[in-house]
Amino acid sequence: MKHSIDKLIKLVEDKNLDSVLLSGVDNIEYFLDVTVAADSPLLLVYERRDNKISLYVPLLEYYRYRALLPEYISVYALSKTQKAPDIPVLAADWKDIVSSIASKYEKIGVDLSHNSPLQVLIFETLSGKAVNISNDIWNTRLIKTDKEITTIREAISITIAGILSVQASIANGVTESYLAGVFEHTTRSRGVEKMAFDPIIAFKPNNAYPHVLPSNKIIGKKDLVLVDVGVKYKGRCSDITRMIIRGKPDREEKRSLKAVIEALEVAIDTITPGIRAKDVYEAACKVLEKWGLRERFIHGLGHGVGIVVHEPPYLRADNTTILEPNMVFTVEPGVYFNGYYGVRVEDVIVVSKRKARVLSGNLDRVLEAIT
Repeated sequence: MKHSIDKLIKLVEDKNLDSVLLSGVDNIEYFLDVTVAADSPLLLVYERRDNKISLYVPLLEYYRYRALLPEYISVYALSKTQKAPDIPVLAADWKDIVSSIASKYEKIGVDLSHNSPLQVLIFETLSGKAVNISNDIWNTRLIKTDKEITTIREAISITIAGILSVQASIANGVTESYLAGVFEHTTRSRGVEKMAFDPIIAFKPNNAYPHVLPSNKIIGKKDLVLVDVGVKYKGRCSDITRMIIRGKPDREEKRSLKAVIEALEVAIDTITPGIRAKDVYEAACKVLEKWGLRERFIHGLGHGVGIVVHEPPYLRADNTTILEPNMVFTVEPGVYFNGYYGVRVEDVIVVSKRKARVLSGNLDRVLEAIT
């Protein structure tokens, strides 16, 4: 994927900034086209006057980032106590680096939507020189390039293979955790380095919790299996939810499945360029209200997918964001009956010039267990 640093440089020029300091992991991944492998602090600095791009890293991270990044991006290791013969080590800490930038420039862009100890230090050290460019960065990331959409499609294809492997592995005695392992094995064998989030494989009644970790619960002879999974592939995420039926569902379960699928379809059909995110949310809610299930829908309708699995735009009741071509997000209505069962179905869509295109449409929304 072509390096996206030019987008950051253009943003700095458009805002007439002297420099920018970014510490958010997803911003660093986005603008440098790398995958961050650990939770070590990182600092991306662009200095407009010198047209200089620098990444400051802890000493132990230097070799990896130097190997990943092109030579025009300088990589520096920070350590006041250690040296290495083949590493440019600066005897400095994070405050020293930020203070150095602050001493040279007056208008310095920062992203205040990311909260971390390093981000707090940056804001406090820059004081009145900090210019919040959070919205500008999100607006840049909202509109996906054709290459990003292709990569998300690839991530979705791998995710579908993983879901089908879960379907094929359902049998007497299997647990939620076992099936989560099946999904991870299948997707990692196809080149996935990390999951987009911890897989959710939930039998009744655990699937009444929208977010839950796989447990050692054994599948029932008659069960509803909620599979909410995603991978991160080549730096982009996927997120799909499907229901797998084992045995014959009862009347209320069938009714919930029909209602959720209708809400999903109506919401997707509502999506056109120029519509507000909240209007798509309301379209799904009206369907669930018709079925008498509106109060069982207890979360937002969807979220953007990209570098991270949850990012703008969010399909919520209060979100007036205008949907535009090449935005990619999920649509995921669900209903939940605590102590009994939950149903959720989720697709990934991209806004085209006229309507929504479903990127995850190659997989039936409700599957049946083979055994």
